[in-house]
Amino acid sequence: MAGWSKGPTAFIKVVEDDLIDKRKEITATALQAVISGSPVDEGAYKGNHRVTLDGVDLGYDLEKTDKVGSETEREGMAVIGQIDTPYGESVVQNNIPYGEVLENGHSMNAPQGIYGPAFEAVRSKYAK
Repeated sequence: MAGWSKGPTAFIKVVEDDLIDKRKEITATALQAVISGSPVDEGAYKGNHRVTLDGVDLGYDLEKTDKVGSETEREGMAVIGQIDTPYGESVVQNNIPYGEVLENGHSMNAPQGIYGPAFEAVRSKYAK
């Protein structure tokens, strides 16, 4: 009689670990997409992308600048590295006051906005 050498519940941890890795990957892809799509003047917008887990951070800091985006990515990846559950909310956001204007295409460097195109790129990469 054919059967399982291990019960199906033995695979739960493997599946959960895979889902945690996928959650990290998708969140990192989203962060990188908004950073790379961000227009830069002084770097405050690019420096204010934030990653939170299972909640939001409504703060911003007009003095925080990051023209290249490497510090913003490093900080976001540190948060992403803390993901330890397969099911949860990973939020990438920017609350800088003029962010909505940028999202509505008022920058020649991001005429389609930032988060909209980033979302579409992430969706098309992972939606199957």
